[in-house]
Amino acid sequence: MLTLTEKMLNTNWGGRVIRDIDIANVLNGSAAQRYGLVNKALKAKELVRLRRGLYVIGPKYNSVPLSQYYLANHLVPYSFVTAESALSFHGWIPERVATVISMTAVGRHKQYATPYSLFEYRVAPTIELSEFFMGVRCVEINDQLVWMATPLRALLDYLYWHKGSRVGFNFLKDSLRIDTENLSTITKEQIVEVENIYSVQRIKEFLKTVGREVDYATSHH
Repeated sequence: MLTLTEKMLNTNWGGRVIRDIDIANVLNGSAAQRYGLVNKALKAKELVRLRRGLYVIGPKYNSVPLSQYYLANHLVPYSFVTAESALSFHGWIPERVATVISMTAVGRHKQYATPYSLFEYRVAPTIELSEFFMGVRCVEINDQLVWMATPLRALLDYLYWHKGSRVGFNFLKDSLRIDTENLSTITKEQIVEVENIYSVQRIKEFLKTVGREVDYATSHH
């Protein structure tokens, strides 16, 4: 095992995303020397580059599998997993989503192809920063903390990005194959939490439809 890999593992960087500054804090020497050690580790596949300046220890030396959702959070700061990816995580849709979809608060639409997955980042619409993480929770996967949209927030983001679609339960069941039983678990409190995120009329109408379904289900329970 190369010196760089040993030192990063000994300082608990296994199973975590590593930045250039983290390597500089662990290794002595000049920037040129660190650059040489990083390249050597990359060639030996002891280090894997996610994008410029971001790495992880190679899978052979990672005792804990890296969650693709955890990687998604760290590839782009101020982002969370949402839409089909979050719905898949929650078990609301039957298919495993090949591309990890996230919403980001800043920047522009971007994609990163890595050895672990394809990551797609979509820019938030004109959402106030105070509303950005509404309907988003911190979940733990393999001891890794991940910002993940709740099913309802994931649905709203999905519907926002599918602008030409008619919103409603039938559309969700037909396009995403969401089970009615999952939709019936939405509560009034969850609706209140996310109702001010989008000012788009069709999203507002969708939430009203969901609210009526919740009221009906509650009254007939």
